Amino acid sequence: MPEVPALRRAVAILRHLSGANRPVSAGALVRALDLPRSSVYDLLAVLEELALVAKTDGGYLLGAGVSELGSAYVRSDPLRRQAQPVVRDLAESTGGTAQLAVLRGWETVYLVKEQAVSSAAIITATGVRMPAYLTATGQAIMSCMERREVLALLSAEDGFVNRTGAGPGTHRELAELLRRTRAEGHAVERGEISPHIWTVAAPVVDHLERPVAAIGLSDTMAEGEAPHPEREAAAATAVRRAAAAVTARLRGSR
Repeated sequence: MPEVPALRRAVAILRHLSGANRPVSAGALVRALDLPRSSVYDLLAVLEELALVAKTDGGYLLGAGVSELGSAYVRSDPLRRQAQPVVRDLAESTGGTAQLAVLRGWETVYLVKEQAVSSAAIITATGVRMPAYLTATGQAIMSCMERREVLALLSAEDGFVNRTGAGPGTHRELAELLRRTRAEGHAVERGEISPHIWTVAAPVVDHLERPVAAIGLSDTMAEGEAPHPEREAAAATAVRRAAAAVTARLRGSR
């Protein structure tokens, strides 16, 4: 097998950062991996340029590019193909607008959208990107990620975007939101993107229990009002069932 020392060292750095719960300094990487100091600094510079690591005041974290690479294989046609009929059935059975979404960096990207004939127009057209922490689909995916992975996703952002006056504004608020989402098994977006739209979403996970996408269901509400609790509960049940169906399809297609 050909030796490529720089590649092996770069992978070793990424693996070490993946197991850390906080930023790791370059010096700590040198000591932990027993690598030449100059090599570590050179590799970190390249990895940062490629968004595979992110530099903070306390050291280095995994960058947003790692998360994107990790879920790339299910963001392609197999995921769309397995999810499309489930998303369509969800829209038709509920009368709302159903979506399949993934994370790309710190943004939610919608891959599939199915809309019931009677439903109102929703902003989540395929290809549209939204701040992940404002969307129910983004929150559902991030709720299954470790804290360091969430921090890595947001490392390229200068601050939290606010569209309608709702949504998390700090890392602490986002962490609490994700904790509640994790406990409930679904996320709820009430006007964070559009004042008159609410969305419920649940995560889709692969055979290793890694979050790879989310299924969302959107409908309209009066501006400034929340959807009826029974309506929201029914939507959450339908979305969790749909997400479980896509998860089962992905695992069966291995």
